[in-house]
Amino acid sequence: MEHDSSRTSVSEAEASNLGALLEEYRRIITQRVMDGAPGAEILSAMTEFADGLIVGRYRDAVRQGGDELANAGLRQCCVMALGGYGRRELAPHSDIDLMFLFQPGSDKPVESLARAILHPLWDCGFQVGHSVRTIADSIELAEADSTVKTSMMEARFLAGSADLFQEFHQRYLRKVVTKNTDLYLDQKLEERRREYEKFGETVYLLEPNVKKSKGGLRDLHLLQWAGMARFHAPTIRELSDRGILSRADSMALTEARDFLWRVRALLHVHAGTAQEILTFDEQVLLAQHFGYQDQPHLLAVEQFMQLYYQHTMGLHERCMRFVERCRSVPVWRRLARLFPAPRVEEYFVIRSGVLTVAEEHRAKVLESPALLLRLFDLARERSLTIEPPLLEDIHRHVDHVAVGVYRAPEVSRIFLRIMTGPRTTPTLEAMHRAHLLEKLVPAMGTVRGLMQFNHYHKYTVDEHSLLAVGRAEALGPESSLLGEIYRSIKRKDILHLAVLMHDLGKGREEDHSDVGRRLCEEVGSRLGLDEQDLRTLSFLVHRHLLMAHTAFRRDPNDEKVVLPFAREVGTPEVLKKLVVLTAADIAAVGPGVLTKWKESLLIELYGKTMPELSGDREAQGAPEQLAQVAEDVSRHPVLAGQADVDRTWVAEQLKLFPERYVYGTTTARMAAHLSAVRRLHPGEVVVESDFNRELGICEYTVITHNEVTPGIFSKIAGVMAGSGLQILDAQILTRADGIVVDTFQVTDPDFHGEPPAERRHTVGDRIAAVLKGWEHVDDVLRRGARLKLTRQLPKAREATEVRIDNETSDGFTIVDVFADDRQGLLHVITNAIFQLGLSIHAARISTRLDQVADVFYVTDQSGKKLSDQAHLERVRAGIEIAIEKFLEAKAA
Repeated sequence: MEHDSSRTSVSEAEASNLGALLEEYRRIITQRVMDGAPGAEILSAMTEFADGLIVGRYRDAVRQGGDELANAGLRQCCVMALGGYGRRELAPHSDIDLMFLFQPGSDKPVESLARAILHPLWDCGFQVGHSVRTIADSIELAEADSTVKTSMMEARFLAGSADLFQEFHQRYLRKVVTKNTDLYLDQKLEERRREYEKFGETVYLLEPNVKKSKGGLRDLHLLQWAGMARFHAPTIRELSDRGILSRADSMALTEARDFLWRVRALLHVHAGTAQEILTFDEQVLLAQHFGYQDQPHLLAVEQFMQLYYQHTMGLHERCMRFVERCRSVPVWRRLARLFPAPRVEEYFVIRSGVLTVAEEHRAKVLESPALLLRLFDLARERSLTIEPPLLEDIHRHVDHVAVGVYRAPEVSRIFLRIMTGPRTTPTLEAMHRAHLLEKLVPAMGTVRGLMQFNHYHKYTVDEHSLLAVGRAEALGPESSLLGEIYRSIKRKDILHLAVLMHDLGKGREEDHSDVGRRLCEEVGSRLGLDEQDLRTLSFLVHRHLLMAHTAFRRDPNDEKVVLPFAREVGTPEVLKKLVVLTAADIAAVGPGVLTKWKESLLIELYGKTMPELSGDREAQGAPEQLAQVAEDVSRHPVLAGQADVDRTWVAEQLKLFPERYVYGTTTARMAAHLSAVRRLHPGEVVVESDFNRELGICEYTVITHNEVTPGIFSKIAGVMAGSGLQILDAQILTRADGIVVDTFQVTDPDFHGEPPAERRHTVGDRIAAVLKGWEHVDDVLRRGARLKLTRQLPKAREATEVRIDNETSDGFTIVDVFADDRQGLLHVITNAIFQLGLSIHAARISTRLDQVADVFYVTDQSGKKLSDQAHLERVRAGIEIAIEKFLEAKAA
């Protein structure tokens, strides 16, 4: 007994050193990671280290536990590694999953054995999950739960009875792994779909989860699980060696896997924990670690993420194709193959809604760009899916076809037919996946996976471009004015081509619009466009930002804005294409970016410009449309039944608003605003608030008289900053009768989802109190001082810039502000303008999470435009200094 006690105390001493041992080993691993060791080497080293600890603890427990424990440990039990640990893919801070398999009747000694192994591991800092099961338990659980089934498919023997493990392995393979494969694959695909919803449904997520986002390591695991279930081949190497996976796929998957393993190891050692999110900060660090350097036209982080997206996109597509191949072919489909499939145009075959190429013509089609284009055109015409393995064959063969063959007139003719639509977008996406699109529009290959390192764009350049074409096509069935405009466009091929190409000049040293114009000339020549079509295409791409900048930063009611814009656009058809391109571009930036308000600004500029181009100036104003809007608003429940409220009264009220308000505000909101106007008394302030569930934002509208207080806009912005609200957008309007209607779209970071009504009422009461003079805005800001609510990008990419435009407007001086956005910035800008003795008469606010581009129409206190050059410079410098002081204080 004394001997046993001595062994126990030694064991406890050893256990107390496990923590130090683990810490030291992780320090060594961290150094190896930072020195550039391959991911596979790191994962293998961590796995071997964990194996040594666990096997060592097992042997100690068996030696120290007496005869019963020794007998159980050697003959009636074994320890198995499951999950990623079972696959030998243990990252520096990954969890460990163990299973103690035992013979029936030996559960008590096995539980003691498990405690003796697990407790020291937990104490030293390992995150260890475990289960204790018999073979029968394991099979029963696996049959009922696909997650359990998967984890035990990857079981690896560590210690104990090898015979017991072999028995488990053989029975599990026979009774579980080989059964109900199609059902199992369906269950795993559904699991992945749920993970995509949670961790990112696009490969091009800005801050991806390297394990669970689309294209992450979990997609590779899915391939391995499918390979094991269908072919009993659990690794890429074995699938390739047996000819199940092509050599090209095997090499690409291995390269992507090793890259992601290395990225994941770096994330773990940087964070000191199991960090799986590739944040903006980590992207910058990893770009440096991988040796990328900033170029004049492309940041190091953008180069690194382009490589990341190329790997993850390829991994995802290959994995999904492989899993699809693992499905059983139904009996009816096998029988159908005994009969000739319907032929189309000699070369093509349709089976079960899937388009492919007849086997005897496959080589010919792969060598002929015209036939390849006809394949995609046929799929578009008949709403068919092209067989995935055929897309991969096309990808492998496109580079072996001479470049000059793609310039054939027949190829161009079919491509322009595809661009005409309908179903242009899915066709282009399939061509892009097959790397065929870049043979006709070469820049699509250059921007593949090219990220834009900011919070504004949610997608890479190529995905944004394809998505923009989709947003344009989606206007087709809409009943809106934009939908009418889209349907009236005669040459949709030129429109769609311009939308596709508008951003393809990015990633180069020059301005992307200038590069885009050159690309259009090259593509237009390749496609055989005539001079007029080429001129239209080049203009749309080169000046694709013109309409947004004009509509969002200038007042189209000013002829000095509209006439130069109209002269540059030139024709009604070009204007139609430009407004659709602009709307599609904005909508494709990210969800909710093309707001109804922004759409109304574009429509307002379109409506002011079209008469100048068409000569039909009598059409301007659209009184019939105003009458219909007035009718709809007067019938809304908020106003219906109120005394003296009818269509005539509503129409007269709406005429006091700028045109963009009438066509850019919902019927419900206009009714609410007019109801507030009816109950507004001199000196009073009415605040209306609403929550947009679709976009997850709050909207506050402040209605008061212009003379209630100086600096209304600035004070409202200050209250919102002091209340912790993040302003995304704002519209300030002063009606012809002096009634102010200022609307702010905000997020409320203090709440997930809709803030409670009391919260919105509190903010509204606070705004009213400040505007009435009952409370000072500075007091609200001081009370609301808080930590930063949003994480900024790792570094500022744009310097603060304040521009003065004294040429565009006859009645106002225009101030353009470009700066990094921080909570409270809008108040700082507007307060600086107020302190400089200026009045804001109109504003165009465009705020995103990392940059603002705000425009203010100002006059002096007498309502006159500024004219003295020294005064203009004092204004510019004063605003810029106020912004810089604020940003420096925020950064401190």
